[in-house]
Amino acid sequence: MARSRQRSRGFSTAEVLAGTALTMMLMTAIYSVQRAQTMAFAAQNVYSESQNVTRTVIDLMTRELRMATYDPGTALTTSPGPSCPGVKQGIVEATPSKLHFKQDLTGDGSLISPGEDLVYDVLGSALRRIDGSALPVTIVTGVPAGGLNFRYFDGSNPPVELIPTGTPPSLTSSQRDCVTKVRITVRANLTNPDPNNSTPIPSMAECEVAIRNRSLSNF
Repeated sequence: MARSRQRSRGFSTAEVLAGTALTMMLMTAIYSVQRAQTMAFAAQNVYSESQNVTRTVIDLMTRELRMATYDPGTALTTSPGPSCPGVKQGIVEATPSKLHFKQDLTGDGSLISPGEDLVYDVLGSALRRIDGSALPVTIVTGVPAGGLNFRYFDGSNPPVELIPTGTPPSLTSSQRDCVTKVRITVRANLTNPDPNNSTPIPSMAECEVAIRNRSLSNF
């Protein structure tokens, strides 16, 4: 009976403590791995979302800028030259971070319909779209300095870049008359979902837009 009780004795206090410690270490490791995977998944989701945001904005700007200076009537003034004579002067202002352009989409001889007098610019970290006399609409936030950039090209073969000059830099009226292509770059920084990582998640989209009303013309 004595030998039977010795063989059936339970765990000692040391064994229980050791087992508890090993269990806690294992659970901690599992939690750390799971948390890292969750943060990585959340970061990937934010990155994908940011790419969708900048891509959507680029698509919108491309569609609208493609129709810049369109005028089947007399809503816009025709350039007398000497640079690029005969084009419609629908590009009102062109800087590295701001673009103001017009087009008579309805063909009614006025520029008061939606989408006919547009401005894209940045105020602080917000990329804005201004349609005529309506209030500015923020379409992207988290735009860093230089996050909205326009580059302008003429209709030469190969195209020659038109460089803004002055302070602040801007294309002259003669340069604006010769713009046939615009390269747009949009960058945005989104908040990192990891509370221990303050590095923002960057996003960038870029495209080159040919202004239809001018790219088909021979200067």
